[in-house]
Amino acid sequence: MLNMPRILLSRLGRHAAPAYAISIFLGLALPQLAAAMRPVIPVTIFIFIMLAFARMNLPGIRAVAAAPKKLGFVLLASCLVPPVVGYLVLHAPWFRDLDPGIQLAIAMMASAPPLMAAPVYALLLGFENSLALATLVLGMVVVPLTAPTFTSLLAGADVPISPLALAERLFYFVGSGMLGGLVLRKLAGSERLQSVKLELDGLGVLMFFLFAIAAMDGVLAATLATPGLMLLMLALSTGFSALNFAIAYQLFRSFDFNDRFSASICIGLRNMGLLVAPIISILPANTFLYFALAQIPIYVAPVVLQALKARLEKA
Repeated sequence: MLNMPRILLSRLGRHAAPAYAISIFLGLALPQLAAAMRPVIPVTIFIFIMLAFARMNLPGIRAVAAAPKKLGFVLLASCLVPPVVGYLVLHAPWFRDLDPGIQLAIAMMASAPPLMAAPVYALLLGFENSLALATLVLGMVVVPLTAPTFTSLLAGADVPISPLALAERLFYFVGSGMLGGLVLRKLAGSERLQSVKLELDGLGVLMFFLFAIAAMDGVLAATLATPGLMLLMLALSTGFSALNFAIAYQLFRSFDFNDRFSASICIGLRNMGLLVAPIISILPANTFLYFALAQIPIYVAPVVLQALKARLEKA
């Protein structure tokens, strides 16, 4: 009986790819819990940061660091490709009259670091994920400097907090999560963490599920009230991720398939939640709704990427 939670987490971890996709729709189906769970968003993101740094594959990262030009190129692409795509979207003639809250959301998505789960997704798909993990780690280190700057440049006066204040909040939020993960790694040991890999994968799915419930606050009501606007935001967020992945996949064509695909996941899937968490209480309504809808392509990404991987391998 005492082992039941561990068994359940292990089963979740064993079927993580479809579980991610299912959890977002379960989150949509529980609107009565969404508002109450909204304060959980920063907590789940903090746990994602801790788990990512606790489970770092240090030998793999050292191997990636031995090829600094390659890692530097991926990091540069991660920092610049999404903001450039965001700039082109925001200045496209047919999007100039977008609601300011949606413009801010696109700017935040373009300025965000790689998704915390990007290396996990790469691992789930059977890739060696050290390059993706190193890109995530370095992206998290530089995000307090880059994200406020790019968000301010892209969104202008619509940013509800000064770049300096956002940088400060990100520094403490990300820094404490990184420190917590390293302390956990030191206390538990890498071998012990590896022995409970499936359980930690399952914990990640559970955190994603709680995050999904909280992120869906107001989505169902807004969809019924303004379905056209919600479809537009879903299309924009999905298209943004797909376009970034496609550009990265072309930029990294000199890489082997493993690194090309896994690095492209980091460029395509962005951790907008990391920028949302520190300022969630002052976020415009449409910015939060865009952020919520942007989770749908992220949650279904493992299933989509699995099919895409099979197709590209055949090609």
